[in-house]
Amino acid sequence: MRQEFTYNQIAHLNAALHEQRLPYRISFHDAETAVVEPLGFCACDGKEGMLKAAIEAFFEKEGMTVTFSDHCEIISPGCRTVSMAACQ
Repeated sequence: MRQEFTYNQIAHLNAALHEQRLPYRISFHDAETAVVEPLGFCACDGKEGMLKAAIEAFFEKEGMTVTFSDHCEIISPGCRTVSMAACQ
């Protein structure tokens, strides 16, 4: 079964990341992909693992499995992973 992101899920995920003091924002790209944006260069150092864990836990509660690109820039539900060059 195909899984898709909703705007509400992304908004709630951003609120959860803010509550956990993780310096990232997730932007809705389309129903299958979302972009992970760091909110500063130094603030994100060493927090990638916590970010991935928070995203996976959030979507697990939503009944979804997500995968990450090589650069953790795109998250996509279940069936495909989309790579994107790291934001500079």
